[in-house]
Amino acid sequence: MDNRNEWQFVATEAGKWKWIVTSSDGSRAQSAEEFARLGDCTSNAAEHGYVVWKSEDERRHELKLGVVNALKRGVR
Repeated sequence: MDNRNEWQFVATEAGKWKWIVTSSDGSRAQSAEEFARLGDCTSNAAEHGYVVWKSEDERRHELKLGVVNALKRGVR
């Protein structure tokens, strides 16, 4: 059974952005507001369950920062 949601980011006639999500059961939801920037729209979608995938470079950088911060705290 596929439980994934299908997310769409749509430019509106007003030149703003909104998200629409269709669940595996066919139900749909959309953002309550429209956003001037796509980044703001995806951030809001993340608050509603959208998973923002990070690039390998971003994940590697965050891992390095985590190690550095752990070493500064003395965690071994």
